[in-house]
Amino acid sequence: MNRLYVFGDSYSTPHLCVAPKDSFWGLTASYLQMSGIVNASRPVNSFDSICQLIIGMQNEYQYDWTNDWFLIGIPPLERVTVFDQHKDTQYDAKIIDVTNWRETDTTLQCHRGLISAQFYANDKFLTIHADRSWLETQILRELYLLCQWLDSRKANYLICNLSKPLDENNHWGPSEFVLQYTKEQERCIVFDNTYYSVNAGVHLPLDAHHDDDYHGHHGPAGNRHYFETSIKPLLDKLK
Repeated sequence: MNRLYVFGDSYSTPHLCVAPKDSFWGLTASYLQMSGIVNASRPVNSFDSICQLIIGMQNEYQYDWTNDWFLIGIPPLERVTVFDQHKDTQYDAKIIDVTNWRETDTTLQCHRGLISAQFYANDKFLTIHADRSWLETQILRELYLLCQWLDSRKANYLICNLSKPLDENNHWGPSEFVLQYTKEQERCIVFDNTYYSVNAGVHLPLDAHHDDDYHGHHGPAGNRHYFETSIKPLLDKLK
């Protein structure tokens, strides 16, 4: 059974404003003719949580590096993953059969006991978020390490920014190497054509609070537009 593994936050969480079969990740699975999906997304996930899941799930599902695909979403950057103070918080996920879209609930032990929290760039409690250029540099460094590992496994993957585009002109000492590396990575869509940016001014999110609020969650139209504008052209190029 070949599977699409989906990692992300609320933008790729099943049934949040869109049914799995109409979501951008469901459309991706159908286009790639995957027989199943393991969706490991949940709201407010940080990129730290996503990296923890990608690495930690290997022993639970035994990735088939030749036939499986990985769709890795980058959430808003101003989030952190922290210990839950012994609350033993469970991490829920779903396994979906693409032939009939039936779902099975599962839990992921590699993230048990951890939670994610939302912070913003003006929150001095986390000095990492005080300057967006340094925050983006850290994400680019994580992308470099993640791509190097996935490439070493000869994995089939896409890394897609689901939120605000990263600044491709963020040139300064700490970022120079990882910025240029990511710009040359054909499997990364992080500087433009994001879930947010391709729909801004085109499709209003279903949970928008006002007429120019494009930071929410899209229904079928916005998901299809993102898939057809950003993901499908890259899949065709990789083929």
